Formats: sequence, C-alpha cells, structure tokens
Amino acid sequence: MVQSLKENKTLKNALDAMKNTPIPVAVRMVDTGIGIKLPYIESSTVGEVVGKFSKASTIAKDDAYQLAKGTGKGSTGVSEVKTFVDKGEQFTNGRKNRLKPDIRYKTGEYDYFYETDNLGRIEKFETDKLQLTEREKRLSHSKNTPGKVKGQDHAGHLAGDRFGGSPKIDNLVSQLSDVNLKKYKKVEDKWAAALKETPPKKVTVKVDIIYSGNDVRPDKFIVNYTIDGKPGSAKFKNL
Repeated sequence: MVQSLKENKTLKNALDAMKNTPIPVAVRMVDTGIGIKLPYIESSTVGEVVGKFSKASTIAKDDAYQLAKGTGKGSTGVSEVKTFVDKGEQFTNGRKNRLKPDIRYKTGEYDYFYETDNLGRIEKFETDKLQLTEREKRLSHSKNTPGKVKGQDHAGHLAGDRFGGSPKIDNLVSQLSDVNLKKYKKVEDKWAAALKETPPKKVTVKVDIIYSGNDVRPDKFIVNYTIDGKPGSAKFKNL
C-alpha cells in the first residue's frame, strides 16, 4: 500500500513536471528598432497547449451539436441555412412550375411553411395551426408535378385543398393514387374531424418528403402531427 502511494506520488510529480516543460509554439519576427527584424521563438508549456486544445475541442463539439439541432451562435441548421423568400418569390420562372433551391417559403390561404432542398424539390411542409378553408368550391390545381408517372400518380396536395392548401406546384408532389386517395387522405380525415369539433381542436402538422438520389419523384412521406397535443405519425411509401 505504501509502495503504491509512493508510485502514485512519483507519477504525479512526473506529470506536473511535464506540464511545466516549455515547448516552442511559434516563430515570430521582432523589430529591433534599428530597421532590423530578428526571429523570436515564442514558447508555452505542455500544460497550456493541452488546455487550449481541450477547450477548442469542446467548443468544436458543441458547435457540431448545435449545427445538428439547427441552433447555436455562428452555426446554422437545416432550416437556418435556407433563404426565406417573400410569398410568391419561391418560383424560378413566370410559369410558376419550378421552385428555387434551398429556400423556405409560405403559401396557401393560411401561409403554411415549406422548404426546398438543393435541387428545388419540396422536402418539408409544416404548420403549427392547420385550418379548414371557408371556400365551398375546390380549386383547380396544377397537374404536371415533377416525375409524375402517367396512369399511376396523382398531383398530390401536401396541404389538402380543404385546409386551404395552395393549388400550385409549391404544394404539390407526385403521389401514387393509392397514397393520395386512401392512405394520406385517411390521416387528413383525422385532422379535418378534429378541426370540425366544437370548439375546434388544435392540429399541428409536419410532413417530410423523402427522395432517392436526384430523383424528383418522392419515395416516401413521413408524417408527424399533434391533435390537442396528442402526437400521431404515419409513413407512406410512394413506390
């Protein structure tokens, strides 16, 4: 036991001595005041260098974590790096059949939020207040959605017409008819029923649209929602 304590003390003394060992960290030129500059070796101790490295590493890890979360000073997450554009400015052309890449925009009767990826594909639809339209008639909508397979796909609304969703390409993607008319509609029916109650329940919605590679036709829809705070979710393959 005594021997072990002595060994630990010896090791501690050795580590302390190592921490205080000076090492060169930079070579700087010093002005002598007579027009001549001489090299000067700046030194620091091993302990100081290790401490600075540890602090820098901790900051880097924290920045990476905040980046993943989409928060943090000087760091931006997915939603923050996207440019928010004014309503109507999300299109690349006058025909309004293509969307700008990496943007966040609002559209529809109730200004629901959307995001595009680097290829201009809609990758997210979300709202913290889904609402029912007061219109009685359904709006005519764009039919030519990106990657649409004839005889198989529909131009599917991300925010349905009954919820005041835009009838333009900024709210439409190619959906299998079975997804559009059955699976997605089944979830929408839950939202609509909740909104028709007295008083209406609060419905929040977030839909992530998943693609493969550079395909412009979605592979999958991941739906997350809440009805008066109670969460629900669904996943639909579009293959």
